[in-house]
Amino acid sequence: MPQYTITFQPGGQQVQVPAGTTLLQAQIMAGLKPDAPCGGHGTCKKCTVRLADGREVLACQTQVQQDETVYPAQAEKAQILTTSSHTAPPVPDGSDAYALAIDIGTTTLAAYLLSGTTGAVLASASSLNPQRQFGADVISRLQVALEGGGDSLRRCVIDALASLTRSMAKTISIAPQDITAAAIVGNTAMHHLLLGIDPAPLVTPPYMPRTKEAMELPAETLLPTAGTVRILPNIAGFVGGDTVGCMVATRFDQLDALTLLIDIGTNGEMVLGDRNRRVACSTAAGPAFEGAKISCGMRGAAGAVDHVTLKQGEISYHVIGECEAVGLCGSGLLDLTAALLDAGIISESGYLSGGTYQLCPSVSLTQKDVREVQLAKGAIRAGIELLAKHLDVSVDEIQRVYLAGAFGNYLNPASAFRIGMIPPVLQDRIIPIGNAAGEGAKLCAVSRRDFAYSQHLADTTEFLELASLPAFQDRFVDALSFSEDAE
Repeated sequence: MPQYTITFQPGGQQVQVPAGTTLLQAQIMAGLKPDAPCGGHGTCKKCTVRLADGREVLACQTQVQQDETVYPAQAEKAQILTTSSHTAPPVPDGSDAYALAIDIGTTTLAAYLLSGTTGAVLASASSLNPQRQFGADVISRLQVALEGGGDSLRRCVIDALASLTRSMAKTISIAPQDITAAAIVGNTAMHHLLLGIDPAPLVTPPYMPRTKEAMELPAETLLPTAGTVRILPNIAGFVGGDTVGCMVATRFDQLDALTLLIDIGTNGEMVLGDRNRRVACSTAAGPAFEGAKISCGMRGAAGAVDHVTLKQGEISYHVIGECEAVGLCGSGLLDLTAALLDAGIISESGYLSGGTYQLCPSVSLTQKDVREVQLAKGAIRAGIELLAKHLDVSVDEIQRVYLAGAFGNYLNPASAFRIGMIPPVLQDRIIPIGNAAGEGAKLCAVSRRDFAYSQHLADTTEFLELASLPAFQDRFVDALSFSEDAE
């Protein structure tokens, strides 16, 4: 079979591949980190590249038939949330001069270099999770791992963490080996893929992790640092160390008020409870609010419509970077849906008049996009109501709602209530808390006591498997309506 040389610009990386290899596969072979949220099925159109002859093609659908020079389309520089609020202050045990905290999200990586004596952040760094080249959602990546791609998934994220670590160490003029403690949080799928643990139990009933226990591992197996790495525990198959990190940061088992914690990302994790009892669940919210599976979807980056308003019958919008709009990020998608509901262009059943709404020349919303929003918000609403039912409380008894993560931080709560994603009775109880998972990792990095506390929280939090509840399907179907009072 003939071999061809593919050159990727602007870096000039070259790789030889056999005829019939896709350009996406060639990018991965060359050590690049292409964006392919749909896993190479040609549906998301995010892997567009430009060839030497000027044509723009989908890398995942274009087979190599000759030597080729490939140029990137406009790069997406995502805004990654690294800050938090309403969280506990660090109380370091002082045993390490420098510590590292890492939050491995499905979409993004956030890292913090800390003083081991004061807990202060000395440097921070972030990037998109390079595993996105294998698919935007955890199920796509787990499938790749089960088909033999686990080493590639593991290696690309370890390489990315090494790069972030070295960059931060250089910023404060120390060697990576001067860092002698680290803590990592991530959802259960990210946890298993990072550690090379067989993920098969996550995709087969009863969907529980291979291991739930906190771990302390030699740093050399994961990072270019010294000492050990603390891995926060999991609660269930799709409620992982990132949720535990949020609970550590908010001291969830010390709360007097009945509190709902929601982290909406490519999955939706929730915890409801107080000092007396806590129950967690995961909802299959899908990656719509992170830009995947949406025709003009993108992450929060320059060119993304992040807010939409309806005033006196006219729809207006704001674009990140004050530049030309090129897509919709999660908060913009939420706002646009709410605005079109108020304008009567989308019905409460989800019917989009005309099948497509053109917000501007380059950004539109389709009927399929509306259905993706319905599926995501319906899963979240059903989860909230069933958590309350499990604790034998009414939704209006919830006194506080913590919204964690980037989407929760930037969304307009009024839009979330308008589409019926969150019960309207909770409208005045919303508190965005930012990257609380990363904050939990910081606390565990500088304090062995907080690391032990993370295991206590995981052990004392009940898990509610929504899919096993007879009422779930009915609640989910009812919650697909855009009525604010969907019951």
